[in-house]
Amino acid sequence: MKPFAYRALMAGAALLVATAATAQTTGAPAPDPDAEAKSITAQTRKMGGVMPAEQLALSFEHLDLALKVFPDEKRIEGDATLTLRAKEAVPELILDLYPKFRIVSIALNGRVVPPADYTNPEGQLRIKLRRPLAKGSVTKVRIVWSGTPPLAKRPPWEGGTTWTKTPDGQTWIDTSHWGGGCDLLYPCIDHPTGKTKIADLHYTVPAPLVAPGSGKFMGMTEKDGWRTYNWRARSPHTYGLVLDVGPYKLLEGEYKSRFGNTIPMRFWYLPGEEEKAAELFREFPVALDFFESQIGPYPWADQKMGVIRVPYSGLENQTLNGYSIDYTKTMYGFDPLMHHEFSHEWFANQLSVANYDDLWLHEGIGSYMQPLLGRYLYGDMDYYALLKSQRAGIRNEKPLVSGEERPENWVYADPTGPRGDIYPKGSWVMHTLRNLIGDEAFYEVIRRVTYGRPDPMPGNFEPQFGTSKGFMATVNQVTGSNYDWFFNIYLYRAGLPKLVETRDEDRLSLRWETPDNLPFPMPVDIRIDEETVTLEMTDGTGVVENVPAAATVTLDPEAKILRQLDSIDRFQAWRATQPDQGRRR
Repeated sequence: MKPFAYRALMAGAALLVATAATAQTTGAPAPDPDAEAKSITAQTRKMGGVMPAEQLALSFEHLDLALKVFPDEKRIEGDATLTLRAKEAVPELILDLYPKFRIVSIALNGRVVPPADYTNPEGQLRIKLRRPLAKGSVTKVRIVWSGTPPLAKRPPWEGGTTWTKTPDGQTWIDTSHWGGGCDLLYPCIDHPTGKTKIADLHYTVPAPLVAPGSGKFMGMTEKDGWRTYNWRARSPHTYGLVLDVGPYKLLEGEYKSRFGNTIPMRFWYLPGEEEKAAELFREFPVALDFFESQIGPYPWADQKMGVIRVPYSGLENQTLNGYSIDYTKTMYGFDPLMHHEFSHEWFANQLSVANYDDLWLHEGIGSYMQPLLGRYLYGDMDYYALLKSQRAGIRNEKPLVSGEERPENWVYADPTGPRGDIYPKGSWVMHTLRNLIGDEAFYEVIRRVTYGRPDPMPGNFEPQFGTSKGFMATVNQVTGSNYDWFFNIYLYRAGLPKLVETRDEDRLSLRWETPDNLPFPMPVDIRIDEETVTLEMTDGTGVVENVPAAATVTLDPEAKILRQLDSIDRFQAWRATQPDQGRRR
């Protein structure tokens, strides 16, 4: 999600070739004429967190969503029918919808609801019921609305709709729902567990514009100068359904999977980008082969692997990953943004967090896929180079996980949470765990938490909801050992363990210094000249005898462990003093 992994990769490349950054002077920002349209209520900005019990008692069975787009007016007309099943008795129907939309009508099971029976002042749409919804009952609520969706404030970090032009001056529209959620565009349950099982999407746009969508293409009709594109998506994430409109051209292909099925590959790009688009498209089968060989079956093979050109950095729209960054080339031989967003088809869309407090499961595992991809393509040098660039970005200001129900912004955007650490620190947690428990156990853990089983095959798994506690339990189950001590440090404490070394003549002593003095029996490799020994450190300490005073001693020579390092601290302190105008995003 978003381009942190890209920034880390480029920062790593920049470390190899030092350049002088020149400070630039800029004036005060010009007034923003669209400031009002970018303003949203705290309720609309909120994704996840503590939700009303009435809302969480609903199972979202089906979404039928029709949007008609008027580009010149920056306006949409929407018509959505939500099919909801009550898991418990529900006294009041509560949904989420941007409050500045004009609600034209609401109907429950065909009965028109009078305006006096619903309110939506802050974006929490409350609909009175004649009687509570009975447990197990199914209700269809149809909502018709219109208006201008909130403009994207800072996409993809602060979501909304972007109305812009392509380089050749044609209409180009994009929505990004991260940092706001699905209610920026249509009525929904804006909680990670509130995704619908099936979504039928109907996007009507002026001809000859194109409106790609998530899921499987169900056909296009054209009448009276309007085109309607129809799509069907299975289990889309609450921020994974978006509206994209433009003069798109399409690259198509098929991938023959090692699992015996065929996966459609689709790339919607802009006119004039044919050559660059063709180069990126050649990476699609490489990405599929990497993930299917290392992790397991592509979860959405019945729909497509889809990528779409967008005017901001990128986002993991389900089966329609947003891509920009102008077709970057790196020394690692793959496009970092495309591959990072594609990782989210597994770690966000197939394995979705049940609580945004556990967002590192999306971003940390997804970020670790890039070093693994480097190793898959070119070997260990690229693996460690990518890891090193990530390591330089870990801040350790807050724990990765708080243990509470939290909205997205408390984790991703605000100083209350780990923010960017969910990417590189999450990746290094995965790297350290893999070295600790071994490849066989590590990949079985990943498959179990991602697919819900150790032996995924096309058609035998369902989308999963994941938690940090569930991940920990799976590690313990697969290994037959208790590794809670590992996660208590890396997930629930901000600071890193420090390996303290002391020498007494030919005796080398090591001990782990940890936040809150928590136990940390992490084994440590030590290279003494050309010989490597392993200290088990079962009580957090270890001793090596007969170490010659002139010997060269290297702790953790293969960098298996995420730990505090003075060299990293000094580098980060220096970098904080440098002008950043020369850095790419």
